[in-house]
Amino acid sequence: MVTEAERLAALKATGMLDSPAEARFDRLVRIAANTFGVPTALVSLIDEDRQWFKARHGLEDTETPRSIAFCDVAIRQTDIMVVLDASKDPRFSDNPLVTGGPRIGFYAGAPLITDDGHAIGTLCILDDTPRTEFSERERQILRDLGDSVMTEIESTQRQQRIVDLEVINRELQHRMGNMYAHISSLVSTIGRSETDKDELVIRLREKISTLAQTQALMATREWKSVGLTELVNTAMASFLSEEEISRIDLPSGEDIEVTSRAAFLLSLMLNELGTNALKHGALRAQNGRISFSWTLGDVVTLVWKETLSGQDIPTTGHGSGFGSKLLASIVPKSFRGAATSDLSPDGLTNTLTAERSLFVYDPASIKS
Repeated sequence: MVTEAERLAALKATGMLDSPAEARFDRLVRIAANTFGVPTALVSLIDEDRQWFKARHGLEDTETPRSIAFCDVAIRQTDIMVVLDASKDPRFSDNPLVTGGPRIGFYAGAPLITDDGHAIGTLCILDDTPRTEFSERERQILRDLGDSVMTEIESTQRQQRIVDLEVINRELQHRMGNMYAHISSLVSTIGRSETDKDELVIRLREKISTLAQTQALMATREWKSVGLTELVNTAMASFLSEEEISRIDLPSGEDIEVTSRAAFLLSLMLNELGTNALKHGALRAQNGRISFSWTLGDVVTLVWKETLSGQDIPTTGHGSGFGSKLLASIVPKSFRGAATSDLSPDGLTNTLTAERSLFVYDPASIKS
């Protein structure tokens, strides 16, 4: 059984409510009025608490309360609803539309039913003079005109779905193109720095998984931007259990919305830093901690710091492999910034600077 909530959802999905007048619907109500010789014909849509007219002929009002709408009764029917003499029909005899203007005497309405069986409104005809009959031939004509109204409504929906799919398809092509470009670059760069085939496969899987994770995160944000805090938490989730996530300290200040391109680069950087910390640094020791902070100015500065409470931190991340190149060269050059790595008895500190326009999301002009 169709619920009222489902019916209203179907109505709103048409996009017809409160839309401008259109010649195609005006033409149909004019044909209906002339065909049946009535002063008024309407395309009426039944909203939550009102009846709104998408098209009207012979009536100035654009809507009426749903509580007094003949069409609200008509949409509960499976076929044409005909009221020959409203003043004698107990459902409508005391209705203000009968006792006052426009003094409805005769009404006939064809429910507008979607393919899914939702009655969203009617094509109706009104006269101030009651009738004694409304023939089967006239009923069929009204049905046909009502079907024509629904054809127009659903053609609009189909066209909109086509447009939406085209937009989605173009966006997916663009985003997947970016993804493939990232992967191609990774394969090329890692391939030059790894001589062991098995190690190459492991590194590729690792980085592609990171990119896929970021791709999924960006999809939830419509590919526009993502908060830096959310990005860091997502990137580090694979290294720490829910209980251990407290070992990473994030600043409590203002968050930064970063561009989609920056998000991918940062994910790779954080994955590499996290991997190093897990193998050699703060995440290897039970008491190790990591802090990640940033400052925003003309230049964005990001600081990754590892501490092990007095324990020695091995000298890591200074080799010639892909990870070292990623941290020392690939990421900073992509941001037109610089990277430094400082190893001391107190811990390891990696600092990255980035040109603001290549890092921070700007709705007006984004470089991604």
